[in-house]
Amino acid sequence: MATATITFDLDDHDDRMELARYQASLDMACMLHEVLLNGRKNFPDGNTIDKVWEYLWEQARDYHINLDKIIE
Repeated sequence: MATATITFDLDDHDDRMELARYQASLDMACMLHEVLLNGRKNFPDGNTIDKVWEYLWEQARDYHINLDKIIE
C-alpha cells in the first residue's frame, strides 16, 4: 500500500493556509455533492436568484466551509 506524509510548518502563514485547505476538502466535496444533486428540488418555479444564493451560502455554513479561512 502506498502512503504519503505531508509536513506543514505551522509557524509559516502559507503552510497554515495550505493545511486549512486540506482540512476543508471533504467538507467542500460534501457541500458540492449536496448542491449539485439535491439543490434544484429546493427551487420550484418562481424562485429568484437571491433565494438560490441564500441556499448556496446556507449549505456552505452547514458544511462548515469558511472561505475566509481557505482563500486569501
